[in-house]
Amino acid sequence: MRSFLSITLLLVVALALVACGGDSDPTTPTATPFVILGTPDGGSPSPDPTSAPISPADEPPLAVGPAGGLVSLDWLAGSAAFPAVPSPFAAPVSDPGLLAAVQAALNGREGVFSVIVHNLTDGRYAAINPNATYYAASLFKAPVLLEAYRQRDLGLIDFATELTVDEDVAQYDLGTLEYLGIQVGDKVLLGEAVEAMIVVSDTSLANLVLGEVGYSSVDATLAGIGATTMSVSTSDLPTTAADMYAVISSIATGAGVSEGSRQEMLSLMAQEWFFSGVVAGIPAGTPFAHKSGSFTDATHDVALVEGPAGPYIIVVLSDRSFQWAPIASVSDAVWRYFAGGS
Repeated sequence: MRSFLSITLLLVVALALVACGGDSDPTTPTATPFVILGTPDGGSPSPDPTSAPISPADEPPLAVGPAGGLVSLDWLAGSAAFPAVPSPFAAPVSDPGLLAAVQAALNGREGVFSVIVHNLTDGRYAAINPNATYYAASLFKAPVLLEAYRQRDLGLIDFATELTVDEDVAQYDLGTLEYLGIQVGDKVLLGEAVEAMIVVSDTSLANLVLGEVGYSSVDATLAGIGATTMSVSTSDLPTTAADMYAVISSIATGAGVSEGSRQEMLSLMAQEWFFSGVVAGIPAGTPFAHKSGSFTDATHDVALVEGPAGPYIIVVLSDRSFQWAPIASVSDAVWRYFAGGS
């Protein structure tokens, strides 16, 4: 059995591949359903054993056998709790001081940014360019997550269903399939594919899940929660800060799903391994649930954070290429503002 250090090094290699990978022509539709790209950058931290459920006694397989078997990913995700959120959320109230804090954090930064911050307890709210459109990158996995749990609760899908990783999805792997011990022809359980698309942001398995729940179903759910731009049915993969606010709000409240499913979704988002954005701007040990996404023209993070003045939602989107420092700066400024600092 290899050591935890070797696992960490393997993930770092996989993430380096992520930073370099991509579809040679991502805007060209194919005869098969759209394959969606978008993933964290290779500079993101390797797993933190205090927050990712991996230990030397609980590792991915060292060797990959003949293709075609069922690959277990039950080692990947543990359980992480998030405190309750107000129901309903406090109505948004524009806060000039909060807006000034966000603007100061972005002062001098190159690029286009969109930000939404909403304190769910007292309503303090600020927004910058909430309706500007960006390439979603891996943020598309958040509404897919919501739709998968919605369909599971309705009995439309079974998380125990075995799905085959075929060439159509595997060719868009950006390095994580090898880390997961998966090769073309292998099978995975639908529920474990859902875990992998969030925890390690695996794009191939995300597309596998998306094919199972249906592109139009995800888009219908997006429209139902108030998203006006975001769609997973086009390779343009557009989104806005306002749309991602709608997505993270719906996950936080469990819109259309059971309480158990709400908790499971937040648990998975609390275990995502990429911490360079919002999470880098909050104190260690703070409860959070987030989804990041980045590509050559996108660096995004959306999160639910248990703040010093109650839980808040923070959404930061940009047209930058793998640049996390501005997001971390905004996150830090928001935390300090809610803590009564400046």
